[in-house]
Amino acid sequence: MKALILLFAVFLFGSCNQTKKTDSDAFPVQTGCYGFSENGTKITFQITRVDPLVQGTLIYDWAEKDRNSGGFNGSFENGIIIGTYTFVSEGMQSSREVAFKVEDANLIEGHGELQSAGKMTTFVNTETLVFDERFKLKLGACKN
Repeated sequence: MKALILLFAVFLFGSCNQTKKTDSDAFPVQTGCYGFSENGTKITFQITRVDPLVQGTLIYDWAEKDRNSGGFNGSFENGIIIGTYTFVSEGMQSSREVAFKVEDANLIEGHGELQSAGKMTTFVNTETLVFDERFKLKLGACKN
């Protein structure tokens, strides 16, 4: 019985450490941890799936503000990852649309006019997003 439990534990541990491989020429997003850290602000985007569905965990830890973290589910199209970030902040769950432009091994967050409906916030027009080079998330540079 102990051998069976040990075998199951080894299998479970091994499967948790696997990363999904994609053809980098056809799909420029890699699984892994993308991060930004500067002046007390940390942003971490741990991408766990790309195919072209993009899933992962996103953490915003802004200097002198409340930290929020949650799950991300989206897609990759025309060089941009766009999807829904569902997070908890100050004890309340909310969802908002987020977007990142893929540039080399970096993700650059997009900003634009927002609209809210209940607990969901979305972009009014994703065609007019502005990508802020100040918050460039680099692959392998996670701090959270």
